Amino acid sequence: MDLTSYFDSSNFMPHGMCYLWRPDILWTSVISDVVTALAYFSITLAVIVFVNKRKDLPYPWFFVLAGSVIFLACGFSHLINAIVIWEPIYGVSSIVKAITAVTSLATGIVIWFVLPIFLSLPSPSMLEKKNFALTESLEQLNVAQNHLVESKKMASLGNLVAGVAHEINTPIGTAITAVSHLFDTTNTLKNDISQNNLTKTQLTKFIEDLENSTALISSNLSRSADLVNSFKQVAVDQSDKHLRFYKVKKYIDEILMTINPLIKNTHYTINLECDDAIEVWGDPSDLAQIITNFVMNSLKHGFENTEQGNINIEVTYGNCGVLLNYKDSGHGISSEHLDKLYEPFFTTKRGSGNSGLGMHIVYNLVTQSLKGTIECFSEINKGTQFIIKFPSDIRA
Repeated sequence: MDLTSYFDSSNFMPHGMCYLWRPDILWTSVISDVVTALAYFSITLAVIVFVNKRKDLPYPWFFVLAGSVIFLACGFSHLINAIVIWEPIYGVSSIVKAITAVTSLATGIVIWFVLPIFLSLPSPSMLEKKNFALTESLEQLNVAQNHLVESKKMASLGNLVAGVAHEINTPIGTAITAVSHLFDTTNTLKNDISQNNLTKTQLTKFIEDLENSTALISSNLSRSADLVNSFKQVAVDQSDKHLRFYKVKKYIDEILMTINPLIKNTHYTINLECDDAIEVWGDPSDLAQIITNFVMNSLKHGFENTEQGNINIEVTYGNCGVLLNYKDSGHGISSEHLDKLYEPFFTTKRGSGNSGLGMHIVYNLVTQSLKGTIECFSEINKGTQFIIKFPSDIRA
């Protein structure tokens, strides 16, 4: 084929001759073709911008092929139609039409291969339904988690109840025994007096028994009263929000008194170092929950299969506020578990009835209630240390 002759337009007449150069028909046709060409060019530009902005589109080349190439070819085709009104470049027009035909045919074939993929993509309504279902599931999960957290708190309170009940049995039992002995001694004295058999030795012995019994009763009832008061304060704080000023050392002593039955008759020790003057404004139950969870984790995990263990709690006050340093001499935590320590439901003793919420609760209490920070440092066989920093007055 002679390309020179192919593009030679000297033997053709312009398309305007077909319109008899009537201005109304000519300009209607020209304006329509030009406007259509500009519209196709605009669509081409829009497709390019769309594909460039949407990085998540599957097969972006298909959009370029189906949109840009076809629209661009169609645009030039209409533009040339307007030109041939005056210039008979029918060879160029035929090439543009051929390009349009080839790209249209390629798109028409490829579209059947990519159509199943596009049909499998979720529609906006499907995404909305899935999003609604996920939102409902998340809300249900949050409700269930809150219930578990509350159950964990009540279980902790139940442990305190059981511990205090066990601890209080001893002084109450001793006091009852002393009262019973004093009752028998009094009856004996009463019989001796009624029979005129009372001697000075018997009266002296009765007085000694009376003094010993009353002293024993008094000390054991005082011990019981201290336990009840400590438990009462901690229990009330754990069951209800009670914002107030409280002495940190005195309150931790009360907490440790309720925990003491768990380590009684063992070789585990808990040492507290805290200035009597340190005072905090907030909810004391937060501190009770934190200390209780720390100690329970040390006993269950840190001191597992060991007969001895030490827990040191140090509370100081500085520029950053209150600094609570908790450290045990237990087995420690592996780096793998350390990264998941505060995750909800994470526990290494799933089969032993542990919920995995203890440290998650501690983290939330420290960061949300105490408005502080918590850090954990631990190595295998080198114990575990928690450093908590929080302001002495959360209102600030």
